[in-house]
Amino acid sequence: MYKILIVEDELIPAEYLKSILETRGWEVVAIVDNCKDTIKSVKKYKPNLILMDIMINGSKSGCETAIEIRKTSNCAIIFTTSYANEEMISYAMEIQAEGYMIKPYNEKEIIATISLLSAKQNGNNNHFKITRLIGGFSYIHESNLLYKDAQIVKLGPKAIKLIQILCSHRDKFVSYKKLYEYIWEGEINLKKLQMVVYRIREVCEVDFLENINGVGYQIKIDHSFHD
Repeated sequence: MYKILIVEDELIPAEYLKSILETRGWEVVAIVDNCKDTIKSVKKYKPNLILMDIMINGSKSGCETAIEIRKTSNCAIIFTTSYANEEMISYAMEIQAEGYMIKPYNEKEIIATISLLSAKQNGNNNHFKITRLIGGFSYIHESNLLYKDAQIVKLGPKAIKLIQILCSHRDKFVSYKKLYEYIWEGEINLKKLQMVVYRIREVCEVDFLENINGVGYQIKIDHSFHD
């Protein structure tokens, strides 16, 4: 069973998170709120994943606790925080964390993020349909979310709808007309489509959208995966 340790100094969010995880079938081995108990729990339970709050009780923060954990364990760590800043992201990169989740918790995002991570660790898709794109991106069809590794990529609804339809036709192009019908309910406006494509490329910094001139668009698949 996939074992998860919750490190959270607020009981209500911790219990809410636990209920989501256990409903999914994952095992929450413990809920702790400080560095000392976290280190003990890691040694005792050997979790697959730690959901680590940045602000915890005691003299050490969640980031500092994560650095201590890395001295003895390579288990996956996802930070949880009310906001993301450059310092936190720097910590995450330093200890090779799998990413972060923003509070308040979103059930769909929690399930999709951990499902993707556990699938990656176990070498299977955990019953999720995943389209792997070039550049390390993954689109999960059930949750309609795009990930870079195990981190959600924040895109607007029109951008997600474009990725959704292209991933649903992953082996062929989708015509401009069909894209208009799906995204704008038939309104033909090439400028709007180009702006959505531009925004995706700007945010992702990888061009996995191929423009078939005069015809439509096709998604660029990472063929090293066999989903």
